[in-house]
Amino acid sequence: MHDSTRRILCRLAFVALCLAPSGSLCAWVIYRSTPIHAWQEQAYWTESIYQTTGLLAEVENVRHPTRSRTLLEGVTLKDPDGERLVARIRVLEFADTDHGIVAIASQPEIEANQLQRLGQLLYQRVLRGPRPAQQFQLLSGELTLHGTSGASTASDVRCVVSSHRDKIETTIDFLLAGFEMHSPAQVKLSRERNAGKASTSWQIRTGGTPLPCALLSDYLPALRSLGENSHFQGTAWVQQDDESWDGEIAGQFRGVDLDSLVAPFPHKLSGTAELVLSHTNFRRGKLVEAAGALSSDGGVISRSLLTAAAESLKLGSSVISDEQADTLLSYRQLALGFQIDDSGLLLSGLCDERQEGVLLVGTSGNLLLDSRTELIPSIAIARALVPQSELQVPATSATEYLLRALPLPSPTLPSSRTARAPYSPLRYGGESQR
Repeated sequence: MHDSTRRILCRLAFVALCLAPSGSLCAWVIYRSTPIHAWQEQAYWTESIYQTTGLLAEVENVRHPTRSRTLLEGVTLKDPDGERLVARIRVLEFADTDHGIVAIASQPEIEANQLQRLGQLLYQRVLRGPRPAQQFQLLSGELTLHGTSGASTASDVRCVVSSHRDKIETTIDFLLAGFEMHSPAQVKLSRERNAGKASTSWQIRTGGTPLPCALLSDYLPALRSLGENSHFQGTAWVQQDDESWDGEIAGQFRGVDLDSLVAPFPHKLSGTAELVLSHTNFRRGKLVEAAGALSSDGGVISRSLLTAAAESLKLGSSVISDEQADTLLSYRQLALGFQIDDSGLLLSGLCDERQEGVLLVGTSGNLLLDSRTELIPSIAIARALVPQSELQVPATSATEYLLRALPLPSPTLPSSRTARAPYSPLRYGGESQR
């Protein structure tokens, strides 16, 4: 081989093995520092987040500290329907480990009024989506939930998404800041697909500490009727399919605002109560069985509610029904046990251990006594709370479908049902001062 040929081959080898790789590497390094590459990476991650969660994402910056770690900085998540803000995350780190994908969220903030929408999107994308190929974990040392009643902070948040045969399961564990929780609260969601029939189950365990109902009041508006200071300790379970849902609740509701609870009705009842549910069963969307107790240490009650309770619930009462129905009476204690099922409603008074059957004690004596083991129809509760109406229909399951389909009139509340304090004229020297 001639010397010139060897030189040409060496030059070609230098270009192919040294110069070209080095030039390509330099070009790649320069390209990664350009705005084009940053835009492409941001577009990749925003599309990945949208495909996984259904949320519109904005990412300010993407970094790769190591080959297995990716940092997303300044993450903003929005609802695609209206682009309302759902959450902000200062830094979101992804790491690929032997146990699956682990995401660590730094200082995430979630809008509580978007919890229901967030749950719907994640339900469709995660639980109803394809089975995940590997386990996914989301960890956060501190999470802030901004609600209408203020901000709540959860710590040691851990969310795990996994699949087991025909089930996809999501488990969320957390501690609530400001509460002495010896064990974390847990929310578990699962989706089962068996023989073409699918069902979704939801389970909440508060652990050993009562949690504020306001934490989920934006997600479950019915909790607002319990008052801003109400707390729940216990378990709740719901299983839902395409036709209906079943559920169970067992636990204690503390700090229940009775005034807020009866606000939709033309009566007055104030005070702070504790509601204990030993068991509550729902089948096909209906309450089929419940047992528990309700107690309060004082407040006021309207004479109209006392009269309606005595007549509709067959309770003994010392209140004269022909007196002013819109006056208020003070009570010292309210304590009753209840049991309801398909056979009817049974109430028992628990105010006085020395005298059985006392439900309500006033400032000068007993106001309500129970019906002594007499079952009454459960529909009597509605008759006691809802005012008289000229429109009457049979309270049966046969009329339920019609009542749901037809427009219903709004009840007209007479002004005389507005609760007010009793009127007592001041007398001096035999003359009344008016």
